[in-house]
Amino acid sequence: MDDCVANFPEDIVKEILLRCPVKSLLRFKCVHKNWYALIKTPNFVQQHLNCSKNNPPQLLLYNTGNYGDRYDSRSLTLISEENPQTFKGMAYLLGSVNGLFLMFGVIDHVHSCALWNPATREVRLLHLPPPMINDRPVFGLGLDLLTNDYKVVCYLCENLAAVYSCSRDSWRIFKHRIPFFTGVKQTFGTAYSNGVYYWLLRGCRPSYYTVLLFDFGSEMFEGIEGPHIHTYVFGLMLVDDSIAILSLNDLNMSDYAIWVMIQPGVWNKLVTFQCFPFIKSCYDSSLILATRTSRLISYNVRTNKLKDLAFQRPGIGKHAKASGCGVFYYNESLVTIKQRHDGELDH
Repeated sequence: MDDCVANFPEDIVKEILLRCPVKSLLRFKCVHKNWYALIKTPNFVQQHLNCSKNNPPQLLLYNTGNYGDRYDSRSLTLISEENPQTFKGMAYLLGSVNGLFLMFGVIDHVHSCALWNPATREVRLLHLPPPMINDRPVFGLGLDLLTNDYKVVCYLCENLAAVYSCSRDSWRIFKHRIPFFTGVKQTFGTAYSNGVYYWLLRGCRPSYYTVLLFDFGSEMFEGIEGPHIHTYVFGLMLVDDSIAILSLNDLNMSDYAIWVMIQPGVWNKLVTFQCFPFIKSCYDSSLILATRTSRLISYNVRTNKLKDLAFQRPGIGKHAKASGCGVFYYNESLVTIKQRHDGELDH
């Protein structure tokens, strides 16, 4: 086997490996020491990530138990694989950023969070800094584009937040008056794009919405006035890399509208449409829907086309609050979250 591998030109081997899925590459690391060394290099990891973005995304479907269960009794289980991972105490999942997810919940009565790469099955527990005053901490996951450092932001309490840096393996607590958090009644949805994380917030008045953003490069918060929508708001999504709000007609639960932010504080109604009521998540300009027969469908709001995702499982044709079932579309990556011996993270 080694003789056959040695006869392949290195550039051809690299081009072939770049087009292989992550699970295959993890096995191929055992084939030859040169392959092992190549697959681990940061340059190969980045090139493979760029290639994977041109491939069809992977479907990740998970269950966090039933709505109403105690937080410390819930667990996150991946149910779209034959040998699923289960994380006791984890009840929420955010993602993905270059194939990485952030999960958080309550373990032994303590708020906990962890980074997770489902393709490589790596997990990195992040010990939250005190004081964890907020009963339901607000999290965000993103990439500092200048330093290529994966970071987690956590709103601890009023005027106090913390940022975790993977490269430093530490939290930085800082005081900052976070715009619009005073008087906020509910956090509706989140989105991530180009190094910036977004939260959709609703204030004391039902139709008053604001968007809070955090820039992982400058590590600063900023508030943007949202549209005045008198219908139910489902959450945030991305439409052609622009932040958008998905709203639902209270009188007809199948009528939706999408409002796109064309510049900070200026919103335009992009499209109205009708679709299934069980929306699970958003991916690019598409919604991931579940039919009443528990089959997953994607709906592209730009092209108005439906696509069967070839996945069916009893129980997913329910609202997330009722079933505890969530769906993500994501691109697999080799990005590692393991700690090096020297204390630095291998990107």
